[in-house]
Amino acid sequence: MNKRALRRDKFKFPFELSEEQIAIKLGFYFGLLEEGLERSFELHPSDEAKTGADHEYEGILARYYLQAKAPVGLLGTQKVPIDKDREDAGLNTIRKFRADNDLCENPYSLCFPLRRPAKHAKVPEQLQHNLLYAMHAPSKRSYAMYVAPTTYEKEEYLRLLRDKSHREYLHDGPFWRSNKRRYLLNSTMLTEMFMNMPFLQAHICIVPHDMVQSHEHHYSYSVHANDVAFHSPAVLDDVSMNLSDFLARQSQFNSRAADEEPQSIEAVASDLKRSLPESVLSGIAPVENESRISWIKRVGVALKKEYGIDQYLLVKRK
Repeated sequence: MNKRALRRDKFKFPFELSEEQIAIKLGFYFGLLEEGLERSFELHPSDEAKTGADHEYEGILARYYLQAKAPVGLLGTQKVPIDKDREDAGLNTIRKFRADNDLCENPYSLCFPLRRPAKHAKVPEQLQHNLLYAMHAPSKRSYAMYVAPTTYEKEEYLRLLRDKSHREYLHDGPFWRSNKRRYLLNSTMLTEMFMNMPFLQAHICIVPHDMVQSHEHHYSYSVHANDVAFHSPAVLDDVSMNLSDFLARQSQFNSRAADEEPQSIEAVASDLKRSLPESVLSGIAPVENESRISWIKRVGVALKKEYGIDQYLLVKRK
């Protein structure tokens, strides 16, 4: 690489951890959503082997579909100006759009591409992005999102991960349950923990805003988990929050809804069959004598294996 090419490329910094490494780290924190609830509630991830018969469950309180993304850091145009002949080249188009629309670039912005489909996939219906879009239905307690760090620096990310300032909540209580008063206190303390956890504050949640016809798009955002743009390009409003706020809100909502009747296993299975395209469902057709909860979990396994989407089910046992 010559010096000219090196200078042109010095504005971008890929994240040094993989999507799978990020997803594993986030899985622990999603697992905490079952805390602060009665013992009948369990959070089942995609790789959870436990199954069971439908009659063992009252239903599903909430579903989460998570795609972890490893971002690229982009230095602002004030720090590294764009050459006139490179404004329409590669990630410079994102930098230029953000600068032209007064979106935060300081000290840098971040971006990630949509997932490339497998060679055998039917496009656009089997694009990962479109599956996430189809499964996001808050009115049915189904949440689908991209989650990405707000730093591109591996050492900073790992420093936040190792921050033990919140761990006092995870040991020596408060997650023992002796009565309803204690359970309510648990929920309050869990929400507070989520809101004040530096590692979770350093992630953005972006809800897929529309269907796409190809994977050749990016999302970009600021280090403050806002100023989101889709490239396209378009500035997007009300599609993001940081992961800390999302989990805190879910903790609050789940604790309030815990005494209400959850969505039935049958209703969730029917909703998945309506939401997902036949080309996805054909490979995971129900088998004879299979319980609906087992089939729903097989859907999660397939989403993880084929599309990189992690499914988390917050279930209520009888």
